Amino acid sequence: MTSRVAVSFTLLVLIAVLILTQRTVSNLTGAVEASCTRIAQLEQSLLEERANIAVLNKFVMTNHETIRGMQRRKVLTVTAYSPRPEETNEDPFTTASNRPVRPGIVAVSRDLFDEGWVFGRKVYIKGMGVFTIDDLMHARKRNQVDIFMFETAKARDFGLQKLEVYLLDT
Repeated sequence: MTSRVAVSFTLLVLIAVLILTQRTVSNLTGAVEASCTRIAQLEQSLLEERANIAVLNKFVMTNHETIRGMQRRKVLTVTAYSPRPEETNEDPFTTASNRPVRPGIVAVSRDLFDEGWVFGRKVYIKGMGVFTIDDLMHARKRNQVDIFMFETAKARDFGLQKLEVYLLDT
């Protein structure tokens, strides 16, 4: 009788272990599936970034003479902003030049504006690309360029960087 009890107990323990193992496998399967989904998303992002780099490289190769002939070079504080009243004014979707905000524009500090970095001029920010000056920063800012981004999180993530900025001839 005791051997039957021992066998029954052993079987119960084995069943419990099997149930726990099955749950663990199910949890791991879910984690692997989530990881595969994330990897697929990252691969898609990588493909998109490669396409962006190809476009930028083509631009640089096509316009290397223009880039070489850049009029002014400064190392400036470069930040980013988004269309929020806390970062702009009561009308965050209109620039200081009275045009709608859009990707590819920057705001410049007023000291740069006074030096000829005016609305409509193009700037090349090393490693970032070409932008159009279309907005002004607060009067307290100096030697600074602010890149417009629709997404606040991306603007915050950009942070504050010291970069070479060129005022283009065109």
